[in-house]
Amino acid sequence: RWAEIQESELKQANRRLANIKAEKPNLINQLARLEQEKQELGQNSPLKQEVERLEKFIQNLNYDRSEHQNIQNLIRQLQGVRLQYQDWQQAEKNYPEIAAKIAEIEQRLQLRNQDRQKLNQELANISQKIGTLTDYRQEIAALSTNIQQRRQIIDGLLSQKGRVEEKLHQLETLGKQLAEKEGDLAKVKKQYTVYKELAIAFGKNGLQTLMIENILPELEAQTNHILARLTGNQFHVQFLTQKSGKGTKKQRQKLIDTLDIIIGDTRGSRPYETYSGGEAFRINFSIRLALARLLAQRAGTALQMLIVDEGFGTQDAEGCDRLIAAINAISADFACILTVTHMPQFKEAFQHRIEVRKTEQGSQLMLLS
Repeated sequence: RWAEIQESELKQANRRLANIKAEKPNLINQLARLEQEKQELGQNSPLKQEVERLEKFIQNLNYDRSEHQNIQNLIRQLQGVRLQYQDWQQAEKNYPEIAAKIAEIEQRLQLRNQDRQKLNQELANISQKIGTLTDYRQEIAALSTNIQQRRQIIDGLLSQKGRVEEKLHQLETLGKQLAEKEGDLAKVKKQYTVYKELAIAFGKNGLQTLMIENILPELEAQTNHILARLTGNQFHVQFLTQKSGKGTKKQRQKLIDTLDIIIGDTRGSRPYETYSGGEAFRINFSIRLALARLLAQRAGTALQMLIVDEGFGTQDAEGCDRLIAAINAISADFACILTVTHMPQFKEAFQHRIEVRKTEQGSQLMLLS
């Protein structure tokens, strides 16, 4: 960077040197011309003759520099006198106006003095009258104290008035709010009555119970129809929605809502827990299939697919045959019935099969017909 700056300055210096060299011939010619004019003036030119004449004139004047200096000092000293003279002339010119103002001021001063004397006289008369007056200062002080006390009482009453007015305003506001709340309360009570009736209607003792009671006979018929196919008319299902209470005689006489499933066979009714796994599966299968059919009918649709997952492992040979027979009997009601089992003896029970076989490459599906 420093070298670039030096190079730039060098270029500028070279440009100035070139300009000077270009102007040098003109300057030399001008210098020669001036020298020639100087020589001509020094010989016998008109200008030299005029200078000589003026020098002779100055010598004839007998000029004294010190006397000239004294005269200039005197002029400077008299300069202040001239200014004072000008101020005096201006004051002489303004004198009539100033004199008139002074006369006016003196006249006004005289009038003020007369007014002052009158005021002093009136003040003396007032002071004399004051001396003859009765002193009411104690009474004035007592009245001032009484006035102050009355003012305090008035301030307290005004404060109480403000509080009472504020309370009245609050009462009016609360009255309006009370009226609004009473209106809202009436609406809420009306809505409460409606919702209470709806709660009863949609509660367990309302529409739900009515719907269950209406649907249970149909569900029971569907279940028993399917169960008859699976068990050879050996089992029967009954749904109970009410039973007697427990406890005192009065409590036993009162019926309570319930949903019990009573299962009967050739030996009578007994609890669900006493049935074997195969029997319980057939009962569950019948109830679930009947419920699915019933829900589909209520929805206005048809069941298209039935899936039975691992239902054969809990059945004996007769139960399996009946389950297969029941599935084949209801096959016309479904578009597809899919059964899942790991028992190889049931392969031939179904015409179409999807077998899953494990190989070294993984599980593979095979469709068999």
